Amino acid sequence: MFSRYEVYTTVQSLYCYPDTDVLINKLNIRDAKLLKKAEAEITAIKQLELLQNPIAGNLTKTHLFNIHKFIFEDIYPFAGKIRREKISKADTMFYPPDLINSELNKLFGLIKQKNMLNEKNVNRIFDNSAYVMAELNIIHPFREGNGRAIREFIRLMLKRTGYDLNWGNADKTEILEASIASVYNYKVLADVLKKCIQ
Repeated sequence: MFSRYEVYTTVQSLYCYPDTDVLINKLNIRDAKLLKKAEAEITAIKQLELLQNPIAGNLTKTHLFNIHKFIFEDIYPFAGKIRREKISKADTMFYPPDLINSELNKLFGLIKQKNMLNEKNVNRIFDNSAYVMAELNIIHPFREGNGRAIREFIRLMLKRTGYDLNWGNADKTEILEASIASVYNYKVLADVLKKCIQ
């Protein structure tokens, strides 16, 4: 989601090859640009596959993890696993690793408590989806690839409530800016989600 911005860590990342900022990967690519290109190509194919055959699940924490694993399992050993180091992007500091699991549990508990997946009111459907997306963005559970996993999760969440979402209907810059702004006001995402409905 924040793909224009680089991830910042304060020390050598435990996910990177020593003395580099290149993520350890199953392709053993040691050049950042080449890795980014390979990652983009592989994940684009995986995301197309998900349009035809979505990951089965009940829109739970495990479902989110399984989506991330599917998209990134051919590239990164951490696919589908909770991030174990502090990271930030631009001016946004994401949740520290020791809080990720508890914050996810709170969020998914709220989804169940508010019965969001069976909501019928149109405005609340989009408000709920925007809220969940904003919360997942700031929790940022994975070391890399949060945006792609979260977008697929939100697509499935809206599909459950009867709406087909096409992220291509909104400008990438608009999605990016709304995602960044949602740290302070999640409602800005609701308008973007509505625009993306087919």
